[in-house]
Amino acid sequence: MKRSRIAAAALASTALFFVSPALAVDTGTDTGDIAVSLTIDDECVLLTAPLDFGDTGVVDADVTATADIVIECTRDSAYEIALDAGDHPSVAGDVDTRNLLMTGGNADDIVHYQLYTDGAFSDVWGHTIGGDTVARASATGANETHTIHAKIPAHQNAPAGDYTDTITATIWYGEDLD
Repeated sequence: MKRSRIAAAALASTALFFVSPALAVDTGTDTGDIAVSLTIDDECVLLTAPLDFGDTGVVDADVTATADIVIECTRDSAYEIALDAGDHPSVAGDVDTRNLLMTGGNADDIVHYQLYTDGAFSDVWGHTIGGDTVARASATGANETHTIHAKIPAHQNAPAGDYTDTITATIWYGEDLD
């Protein structure tokens, strides 16, 4: 009898090792959801490059130059890029009267120039939303390049010297522009 009890006890203990773990452990489970969110706002960044007309003497022919504005906006954002009248317009705030002023010169030591949205020099690039700016209804989300086409009209004669101006580029963006 001792042998059969030992054998029965050995079989019983071996059986415990072959029982499924799910059946052997009495546990409970519960789940919960984690809300994950992100808000992407309309945003644009603008990079500008210098605009250099180079060197000339008597301006007996048109002098032209270009410079690029590179923007990156949130994809599908509307935007408009404006260029102000510069620091030396003949009429304050008037983009039709942009001037380069001679460094250290007199107020009348100027060279008239203009900025355009096109290479045909027909559309002045200004600062009026919905008017003379460069506008897009939907940004690509990648870098977008916009070229400034600049022209100094012929038949201007100014004293020798360095002439400068500073134009401020502004970008408006967002759903209100749609």
